[in-house]
Amino acid sequence: MELVLVKLGGSLITDKDKPYTARREVITQLVEQVSLIKHENPNLKLIIGNGAGSFAHQSANKYNTINGFSCDEEKLGFCLVHQDALDLNFLLAKSFLQAGLPVVSLPPITMTITHNKKLLKSDFSVIESSLKAGLIPLVFGDVVLDQAVGGTVFSTDAMLAELAKYFYLQGKFKVRLINVGNYAGVYDQEGQVVSNITQANYSQIKPFLGKSKSVDVTGGMAKKVEEFLTISSLGIDCWIIDGNIPGNLASSVLGTPTLGTLIRAF
Repeated sequence: MELVLVKLGGSLITDKDKPYTARREVITQLVEQVSLIKHENPNLKLIIGNGAGSFAHQSANKYNTINGFSCDEEKLGFCLVHQDALDLNFLLAKSFLQAGLPVVSLPPITMTITHNKKLLKSDFSVIESSLKAGLIPLVFGDVVLDQAVGGTVFSTDAMLAELAKYFYLQGKFKVRLINVGNYAGVYDQEGQVVSNITQANYSQIKPFLGKSKSVDVTGGMAKKVEEFLTISSLGIDCWIIDGNIPGNLASSVLGTPTLGTLIRAF
């Protein structure tokens, strides 16, 4: 059985240069593609994650939430970041539900605990139970409690990477991860899309990986590629594709992307 984890990037589903602004027409076409995917392959298991975009990144940057909290203002900021993340996720969930897709929103604060901003423990049984029940888990980057600094931010990329490892190691699924962004893939120094990234060529590509031009507290493309390289070592293929191209998500899940960056072990 196949499990595909799909990241809907924050820069794709929101306007990251306009705080709290969703790109609703993009969300609509992405939802339509997920509907097509489920129609064409009803046995396929999906986990969908959404980035924070111009919602939670704004408040997380304001309150420096990724580095923890101690005073009352920072504690309130932690909760405001959580609410911003929920607001965007619920907007997305509503679009899926209106299309008849059985998504269930599952915040990471209920499943993960960190220590000094590193994952300490997790319990993904609710994700597993949701898949068994025929539901589509809808996860997202958000705040989580931290045993050393009070709380921090756990990115969507990190969440999906941990879920990919969790289900791959069970041996029940063939696992793929597809990042759908507001870009064609990973670019080299000449602005061309790099078709493949492996441990062998990563050192040559790394100097050209930048952080997001917009407000982004979780590291941008450089952090994303590092997360994906780590899980690719298990044998999980990770794609970075352009979500602005009509039908690209559906063709990537059901077949092979025509353009994008494939991150794999070798």
